[in-house]
Amino acid sequence: MKRIGMVMLVLLLAGSCFAGTGQATGQKKLDGQTFRWADDEDYRPFIYRDDDGEIRGIFKELMVEIFARMKVPLTCNVYAWKRTQKYAENGLADGMVTVLTRERARIFTATDPLLTAREVIFTSRDNPRFAEIQAITTLQQFKGFKVVDYVGAGWAKEHFKGLDVVWAPKYKNVLLMLAANRADIFLANEFSGYQSIRSLIRQEPVFADKLKKLVACSHPIGTMSFCLLVRKDSRWVSIIPRVNRTLKEMKADGTYDRIVKKYQSAVPEENQAPAAAHP
Repeated sequence: MKRIGMVMLVLLLAGSCFAGTGQATGQKKLDGQTFRWADDEDYRPFIYRDDDGEIRGIFKELMVEIFARMKVPLTCNVYAWKRTQKYAENGLADGMVTVLTRERARIFTATDPLLTAREVIFTSRDNPRFAEIQAITTLQQFKGFKVVDYVGAGWAKEHFKGLDVVWAPKYKNVLLMLAANRADIFLANEFSGYQSIRSLIRQEPVFADKLKKLVACSHPIGTMSFCLLVRKDSRWVSIIPRVNRTLKEMKADGTYDRIVKKYQSAVPEENQAPAAAHP
């Protein structure tokens, strides 16, 4: 009987430990009442896992604040971007923060944008066609150049049809290919482009000199709006109006700007592009 009692005690203690694991907000998980958010592990400064394994970024802080104000428990897990999308599509996650493409719109409903960012061309100063690339102002002008992007980039997959595109496994591989002139163009937002270059210079110092020659062209190609996407058949789809109202409140009281500005930083001098020739 004593042995049975000890076993029961151990099981009870184990259960109490498991109940609180994996919480991004520090709130105890409530089965069926916790919003399971999955996202990219390597998309600085929006959402990423830092060197200590902590999940950080603009999206992380915005989502935690929104759900705390709504008093809805939230978990956050990050993975390779392709896997994240599969989890959300298959219902293993309740939502992800990204751009609503035509393909995604078949499955997901979007909130108002959490963030809108300018999309610009990144290239290398050492690229033999640097002047030509600087003068590009439309996607149609990408023809004749080798474009690089990473696996799982849904917007790129939808808009780069008919172009010469090479798909790299991860964001950092895109930058390394661009720095080595194995590709000419990478279309990215200024936030993630420069932050990822800085991070990669620290991680891969042997490539630092080449990475410092990566620059963003001055002509924006467009903008992208990042929204919280929730499956249309999810029990959580009804939360979208509450998310939108809470986001407006955060913008009105200054919380939104405070969070976003924490991640904005000046472009390093070595990564500043010279003035582009106007077409």
